[in-house]
Amino acid sequence: MNLSLWASLAGWIFLDLLTVTLVIAAWFLWPFSLIFEHGKGTAIHGVSQTWAKVIARVLPFWEIKVEGLERIQKGRPYVVVSNHQSMLDILVALARLPLHFKFISKRELFWIPFFGWHLALAGYIALKRGDPKSGHSTLEKAREWLRKDVSVLFFPEGTRSPDGEIHEFKPGAFKLAIEEKIDLLPVVMAGTRDAIPKHSWYVKKRSTLGLRILQPLSTGNLTAGDLNDFRDKVRKQIVSEFQKFQPAAR
Repeated sequence: MNLSLWASLAGWIFLDLLTVTLVIAAWFLWPFSLIFEHGKGTAIHGVSQTWAKVIARVLPFWEIKVEGLERIQKGRPYVVVSNHQSMLDILVALARLPLHFKFISKRELFWIPFFGWHLALAGYIALKRGDPKSGHSTLEKAREWLRKDVSVLFFPEGTRSPDGEIHEFKPGAFKLAIEEKIDLLPVVMAGTRDAIPKHSWYVKKRSTLGLRILQPLSTGNLTAGDLNDFRDKVRKQIVSEFQKFQPAAR
C-alpha cells in the first residue's frame, strides 16, 4: 500500500495536535503525581502510553505485533535493553510494553516545544552525547529510578542503527543491572527502520512493527568481572532473535 506525501503530512499534523493534548493532560496530573506518587510520574507515564496507543490505533501507517508479554512480571522493575532501529522504537515501547519505565534519550529532544516539555515532566532521562559527565549523570539518574522500583529502558547501541545491523553494545545498562541486582529484560525491535528510516519523516507504506520480549535474566550471582561476558551474551541473543523475528515484522 503506497501512502502519499499528503497522507504522511496529515499523519504528522495529527500527531502534533495529540502531543499538545498530551502535555496539557500531564500538566494537570503533575501536582497529583508529586503529592500521591512521590514524584514517580506513574500517571504521567500513563499519559505517554495512552498517547502512543492512540497513535498506533488511529494512524493507518503501522500495525504493532507483540510477542512474549507473559514473560514480564508486573510490579517489579527491570533494566530493559533493546536494539535501536528507528525513532518509532520509543512509540512501540510506550504502546505495548506494560511497565512503568523511564527511557534515555538525547538531550536535543527535550528542547522540542510541548514534546520535550513532556519528556522532562515525565522524568525521562536526557543524555548529552559525547559528554562523559552527562553519561555518568544519566546512569546515576537511572539508578535512582530503579531504587524507586521504576524500570529503565536503554538502547545500548547508543544511537539508531544507520544500516539496520545491530552494532556493539555499550556497557552502562549491564553494569547498572549487575550493581543493583536488578533483572535485565532483553527486548527486540523489528520493522521500525523500514517504516521510518533514519533522517526521514516520509511514511511511504504501511508497515508491521515488531516487539519481542525475551526471557528476563537474573543478575543476582554476577559481579563486575562478568560485565563484558554478560553484555556480549545479551547482544548475541538479541541479534539471533532479531534475525528470526525481522521477516515476520515486515
